[in-house]
Amino acid sequence: MQTHTSKQALSLPEGARVKLAGRVVNYRRLGAIAFGKLEDRDGRIQFCFNKRASPEQFKSWEQLPSMGSIVAISGRMWTSATGEFTCLVDEDCLLLRNSLIPFPNKKDGLVDTEAKLRKRYLDICLDADVKKVFQTRSRIISEIRSFLEESEFMEIETPILTPQASGAQARPFVTHHQAYDADLYLRIAPETYLKRALASSFDRVYEIGKNFRNEGIDPSHLQEFTSLEWYAGYWDYKDNLEFFSKLLARLLKKAGHEDLTVEYQGTKLDFSNPTIMSYREVFIRETGIDPWAIASAKEIDLLFKTKVRPRLIQPIYLIDYPSHMSPLAHRSEDGKTVEQWQLIVNGWELVKCYTELTDPVLQRTLLTEQMNDRENGDDEAMMLEEDFLECMEYGIPPCSGAGVGLDRLIALLTNQTSLRDVVMFPTML
Repeated sequence: MQTHTSKQALSLPEGARVKLAGRVVNYRRLGAIAFGKLEDRDGRIQFCFNKRASPEQFKSWEQLPSMGSIVAISGRMWTSATGEFTCLVDEDCLLLRNSLIPFPNKKDGLVDTEAKLRKRYLDICLDADVKKVFQTRSRIISEIRSFLEESEFMEIETPILTPQASGAQARPFVTHHQAYDADLYLRIAPETYLKRALASSFDRVYEIGKNFRNEGIDPSHLQEFTSLEWYAGYWDYKDNLEFFSKLLARLLKKAGHEDLTVEYQGTKLDFSNPTIMSYREVFIRETGIDPWAIASAKEIDLLFKTKVRPRLIQPIYLIDYPSHMSPLAHRSEDGKTVEQWQLIVNGWELVKCYTELTDPVLQRTLLTEQMNDRENGDDEAMMLEEDFLECMEYGIPPCSGAGVGLDRLIALLTNQTSLRDVVMFPTML
C-alpha cells in the first residue's frame, strides 16, 4: 500500500513512482485539476489529480478525497506550475476511511485551548508546529537513552504501585489492591528502588517513566509527569554536575540550539556557561534571610518557591542546601549542609541532584523523623520503608543520583509555556 513517506518522496528525482498513504488536510478542485495535501508521520506532501494526465479516472478520483479523509495514492513525482514538488496521481486513489464528523478547516483549525488538548489528534493534523513539538520530544528522549547507554548506564523499570510513598516529599495518590486488600500508592519517585539496583551490583542505572503527585496544577506542574532519574556508584554530586552538563549540551544541539542558547518567550536563555552559586548566597540575596536560621524545612521551601525561584530566569546551579530539607542526601561533617545542587531556569526547577546518603543508621533516623511528621499531619512527609532500609543495611555503594523533569526541559527547548503543551494526552476531566 505504501512505498514511501512524504519526506522520502520529496527527496526522489522527478518522475520517480511512489505509493503514499495518509490523511487529507487540505483539498481544492479547480476545473480540470485538483490539489490536496497529504499528512503522514514525516510531514506533508502535495498531490494532484489532472484530467489531462488521467482522463478516465479523473471524475471518480476528484470526488473521493475531502478534508480529514484517509487515502492511499499512487503516482509519479512531478513539479507543479508553481514550483512545488508534487505527487501526480495517475494509477490509483483509494479512499481508506472517510471522516464522519466535519473536519476543521485549514484556516480556522482548533482555536479553543481545551479542544486542542482534548483532541490532540486533530491539533497535530492541523498544526505542523504542534507536530514538531512531539517529534522534538521523541528525539530528545531517544538522545537521552543513547547518551546514557554510551556511558554504560543500564535502563531498568521500577514499580508504579508501591506499598509506601517514598523518594520525595509529596502528597501521593492512593488506590486499593483488591487481591491483597491493601492500600497502595502511585509512585512519587523511583529513587529508593533504583538504589536497590545499585546494591545488586548494577552501579549505573536509570529510568525514564511516569511519576504521580497529588498536588496543585499550574503551567509548570502536572499530577502525572515524566521524569528521568539515574544513579551512578562511586560518584559524588560534583561528578554528576559535570556529567549532566555534557548531557544538556547534547540535548540542546539535538533540539536545534547549536550555540547552547534558547529563545524562550522573548528571553534568550544562555546555557553555554551557567552560573554556579551557593543556595545560601542566593537565598540571602533575594530575601535578606539566612535559610539556616529557619528551623522549618517547609517554611524555607515556601520562601524559596515564592521569593527566590521566580527571580532566577537565566540557567543557574544552586549548590549545598540546608540538611533538614533533604532526608535522602549525604550530610557534611557538621551535619548542617547536604551535597545537593539544583538547576533552575525560568523560575522552574529542572534538575535535582544529591550525593546520596548511604549510612543506614542515619537514614533510619531521618526517615523516622519524616514518619513522625506525617503522623502529625504533614501529608507530604516521606514514609518509612523497611525493605529499603534493610537493603541499605546490606550495603549500598557511595553514589550520586539526579532527577530531571523531562516535561519542563522539553517545554523550554520547544518554547512552550505550559507542560500540557508537551504532553500528548494530558489528564482532562
